[in-house]
Amino acid sequence: MSTPPTSARKLIHSILLSKGRMEALTDGIFAIAMTLLVLELRVPDLPKSVSTGELLQSIGHEAPAFFSFFVSFLYCGLLWLMHHLAMHFVRHLQIALVWLNLLFLMSISVMPFSCGLLGHFLRNRAAQEIYFGNMFVASALLALQWLVARKKKLLSEDEPRKAQLMGQQIFFFPAALGSAMLAVHFITPQAGFYAMAIVLVGLRLWQTMWHRRQAANPTNP
Repeated sequence: MSTPPTSARKLIHSILLSKGRMEALTDGIFAIAMTLLVLELRVPDLPKSVSTGELLQSIGHEAPAFFSFFVSFLYCGLLWLMHHLAMHFVRHLQIALVWLNLLFLMSISVMPFSCGLLGHFLRNRAAQEIYFGNMFVASALLALQWLVARKKKLLSEDEPRKAQLMGQQIFFFPAALGSAMLAVHFITPQAGFYAMAIVLVGLRLWQTMWHRRQAANPTNP
């Protein structure tokens, strides 16, 4: 009995692609999105003869926008770094990974809007839910890329312990941002950033202790 021929779709989806073009596109999108974040910082619309006190007071009114810019730029930088580290372990790409990365970049492209919304309505529950939701989707899509690459055996096996630690850290962000969304929704809008920070620190401490135990007992799974 002859084996049925592989479909054209499966053949195309099994093609192994190089990482270069996807990494170049990712770097470009991140560079543009992170640059656009600064556009939410406005120069005060005051006459040139304004006093120092009035100028500083006007700048102080923009503190939420500065805070939103700082957090968003830092978060985008962390996501870019996580993507860069993750791609170190990915040997080749397949179309499924490319599409997931495009969706990931779409969520990054929305960050200037979410950042501006948070800067204007820092204490508003809906603004914070949208902001943390945007961040959660981006981190979840990055984690999904890792899962798909592992399932399709596209990850390098040269550094298994490093890859294991990398996989753990990728999933720290969705967990932390999910807790932030729950805190904003069920507690207060101000609780979101605290919840995110607490979960990230807690998971990082757990990973440190886990790694020490593994290093002390390398035969343990």
